Amino acid sequence: MITEDYVSFETAKLLKEKGFDERTDTSYIIDNTDRPMVKVGDLIYSPNTEPHRIAAPTLNLARKWLRKAHNIGIEIRMTNRSMSALVDIVKYYWVVLDTRTAKWEDESTVHTPKAYETYEQACESAIKYCLENLKKLF
Repeated sequence: MITEDYVSFETAKLLKEKGFDERTDTSYIIDNTDRPMVKVGDLIYSPNTEPHRIAAPTLNLARKWLRKAHNIGIEIRMTNRSMSALVDIVKYYWVVLDTRTAKWEDESTVHTPKAYETYEQACESAIKYCLENLKKLF
């Protein structure tokens, strides 16, 4: 069965901190123990007015917001022959680009041979990286 994939609670908090305020169908609700609970099917129109809620966008919505709001493009790629020598089997990695110039900015494999088991793990990692490094990128 194919399901929709959402950003993690940690990434959702970073998105909120960086100004993400788009409507989503899913949110994390913080109870009085500060544990996140996922609530599905409750539209959020203004997450910043509800401190006990954090919008939980899909991975693709978060990527689209980064493109529109910050000109950051994320590509998820499969390892190629040269990369496969580093990680042994086919895996996924990410590349971050400036959407205005198509200038390459960073890659998950530059500093260490960091690759991921699934496309979605690579996507989550790239989104989190971009949010944590907004001021350094471009």
